[in-house]
Amino acid sequence: MYIYVKYILLISIFSLSTAIGILVSKMYENRVLELKEFKNVLNIIKTKIKFTYEPLAEIFKQISKDNSTKVEKIFNNIAKKMEFIQVKSAWENSIQEADISINQEDKDILKKLGKLLGQTDVEGQVSEIEVTETFLDMQIEKAEEERKKNQKLYKTLGIIAGLVFVIILI
Repeated sequence: MYIYVKYILLISIFSLSTAIGILVSKMYENRVLELKEFKNVLNIIKTKIKFTYEPLAEIFKQISKDNSTKVEKIFNNIAKKMEFIQVKSAWENSIQEADISINQEDKDILKKLGKLLGQTDVEGQVSEIEVTETFLDMQIEKAEEERKKNQKLYKTLGIIAGLVFVIILI
């Protein structure tokens, strides 16, 4: 009976370690996906500002209509906050508070955009979105490199750490 419990614990330790490695490696993949999604959303915002002249709150509500991804939820949060505070504060707070995989450098780039949204004319806002898209392209490239380098590393590290624990406990 004791031997069965021991094997179950060893298998559990190995599985948990492997799962942690996979979760950490998944964060690198999620960062790339979220940055690409932000870039797509900024393109939608740019187009709507340029051609429809809709208020930013309406644009953000339309983007967050599905509310299925974390990025769409951020825009829903921004739209709700805009009822009480300025666009700049709503944008910066929502980006900073977001529970997503992008790092602080990515958030800082996105937060800079909030300073000019709703503050300048259409061309000023569009050009600022284009500048932010350029920075996001660089961040996507960096994130891809980090993903390629670290994703396999953390998966392997999780498996190896689990094996080491199992061997030590045997």
